[in-house]
Amino acid sequence: MTTDARRFELVEGSSSKFWQISIEGSSFTVTYGRIGTAGTSKTTACASSEEAQAEAGKLIAEKTRKGYQELGAKESNWRPPAHIGTDTHIGRFLNYKVTGFDPDADGESDDEGGRSYAALRDLDKRVFRIGIGYDDDDSVFTSRLDALLADKRLGELRGLVIGQWYGDVCDYGPKTNLFGRLIAGASKLTSLKGLFVGDIIQEECEISWLHQNDYSPLLHALPQLEELVVRGGNGLRFGKLKHAALRSLTVQSGGLSSQTVQDVVSADLPALRTLTLWLGVDEYGGTSTVADLKPLLDGTRFPSLEHLGLQDSDNADAIAKAVAQSPLLGRLKGLDLSMGTLSDEGAQALLDAPAVRNLKHLNLRHHYLSLGMVKKIRALGIPVDVSERREAEDEGDRYAEVTE
Repeated sequence: MTTDARRFELVEGSSSKFWQISIEGSSFTVTYGRIGTAGTSKTTACASSEEAQAEAGKLIAEKTRKGYQELGAKESNWRPPAHIGTDTHIGRFLNYKVTGFDPDADGESDDEGGRSYAALRDLDKRVFRIGIGYDDDDSVFTSRLDALLADKRLGELRGLVIGQWYGDVCDYGPKTNLFGRLIAGASKLTSLKGLFVGDIIQEECEISWLHQNDYSPLLHALPQLEELVVRGGNGLRFGKLKHAALRSLTVQSGGLSSQTVQDVVSADLPALRTLTLWLGVDEYGGTSTVADLKPLLDGTRFPSLEHLGLQDSDNADAIAKAVAQSPLLGRLKGLDLSMGTLSDEGAQALLDAPAVRNLKHLNLRHHYLSLGMVKKIRALGIPVDVSERREAEDEGDRYAEVTE
């Protein structure tokens, strides 16, 4: 049996997006994109028609929770709470300032109104952000990047933040107009310590729509880089990554593939101190499992690792159990399992692990713990974050914070 497609739209601020779903037997098809385009479609096969109906219901609930309105349905006054507003995908990072570099011939700054967020930490003010607006052609980004790379002060640049590198679509990665140019100009980027690719908020492009590429060639060309932040998981790979200087790696996505996670945990990164992965959900490409994390949780990788984030997962309980039994836990200073579907089952595993009490901080923000379990976690005697508690009638009603 085929159900008629149900279409939902979100028109708010600069957002103009649609999402629709139809069910045929034991599978369902989702189509999404900007209003006025054909969009991108993905079909998911389920074990039964009942399962397809249930999974579709979960996705519809997620969309309405974000503020999407179904066409033909009565408009509601619902608005998303602040924590899932337009800055949902930004993460929690220290502020930065864009100063010093301005390759635009007209003298206008590229900081697009002075964004007060970014991912580059422990850098001085020699940070530059480059990006384009929704209506700009791809060539605008290319010309701005070429101007930056030709700047006589390029050797002073310590941090580079990349916003939109595409025009009105984001269905291809940055390989041609970004990676190739950065690699070609790498010999001049002698002071570059931090790189953030994908400083793009929800109103500009959903995080699951962002397409990436293999970062191994770029990292190979930048041996002095210490911090990398990547937003978006489609097509993201790290190949056979080996880098002696990288101290922090953050990957933000609504769904990381099994191959991407395996790339990361098998990389040769002797200086890595902070690793943060937004694992996401299967509906948006999150095909990784706890088994993919085995080389990491065995404690044989990343000898300098001190802070670990395995976040935004709808498999948070299984991850918490695996971390609790991992020898890696004993040498961590910080553990972040926030943004996911953690319940009392996973939290109890953490409580039963003596090494948890040696952490300097534990972040479980956005969780599904009972009030009694919250009290137990707070009694650990270490700094903990158990804010943004959620309630769900059953496991199927739990949601990771960032998906689409």
